[in-house]
Amino acid sequence: MNLHNPYALVILCLIPLLIWLIWRSGKRFTSRFTKFADTPFMQIYLGQRSPFYSSLKLFLVVIAFAFIVIALARPQWDFKEREISSQGMDIIFAIDVSLSMEATDIQPNRLTRSILQVSAFVDQLKTDRLGVISFAGVATIECPLTDDHEAVKMVLSSLSTDSAARAGTEIGRALDAARTAFQAGAGPGVLVLISDGEDLSPTSITKARDLASDHVRIYTMGVGSEEGAIIRNPYTGEERISKLDAANLKRIAQVSGGEFFRITPSAAEIQLLLSRIYQSEKSQSKTRTVNLYKEQYQLFVFAALIFLLLESLILPLKRQGGKK
Repeated sequence: MNLHNPYALVILCLIPLLIWLIWRSGKRFTSRFTKFADTPFMQIYLGQRSPFYSSLKLFLVVIAFAFIVIALARPQWDFKEREISSQGMDIIFAIDVSLSMEATDIQPNRLTRSILQVSAFVDQLKTDRLGVISFAGVATIECPLTDDHEAVKMVLSSLSTDSAARAGTEIGRALDAARTAFQAGAGPGVLVLISDGEDLSPTSITKARDLASDHVRIYTMGVGSEEGAIIRNPYTGEERISKLDAANLKRIAQVSGGEFFRITPSAAEIQLLLSRIYQSEKSQSKTRTVNLYKEQYQLFVFAALIFLLLESLILPLKRQGGKK
């Protein structure tokens, strides 16, 4: 048996207090009655009242109260099959947070521009489930697939190059993380990979093919320029030029049946990307069968009503010729 709201059972602790209040009420009635009448008169006044049936009525009320509390805890047992529908697509954004994303060949810098573009993209999505992966030398699933788009935007706003667990850029690791994240999905998968394309991993093309075999299409978005910009290593002071490797990003997209787009300040590519995704990945509705506990609280509600009905039918009077 499962209790959906087990904390409701704490209310059962009030039963001893309820019994004490009932007992206290009886004592108070006797005390107040004797202030206005002699004790023999009280015996005459209550002569037809049955202590047994009066106690039985109170007992039935207490039992009904207990059943109502149990019903509030929502007991569940046995199982029933239910089909759950999921509409839309599963879209994961894999965002490069390596040091090269601090280059300023696109203002204010590559990473900030990428986050702004993805946030604008999220604002135009409705029923799709979204996820976020950050990657540099290693990849991290920052946000598993969810339909809470505001949570996704909060995760996006928290990304920075400081969050990279290891320096470097290995796109293959991001594709591995995406494959793991998509295993929790139910709809068709789309990976939007945002990077400057600099890649230390020799396996990114192979990993992209693996995702394609799992029916995941990869759309790549390149950020930066072919001319590049100077970046400085904050630890060694070494400076180098970081350039956009559009050719690498195009190959990753092509092997999975996707497309490459270049991030621009105007953000015109967002509408084009949305159009391509929805043309190629038509929104689908998939169903899956799950076993759910059956709600059984109604049995306890019914039992409580029966006890309350019995209580209302009992008259707290002695039987004619009886001793109760």
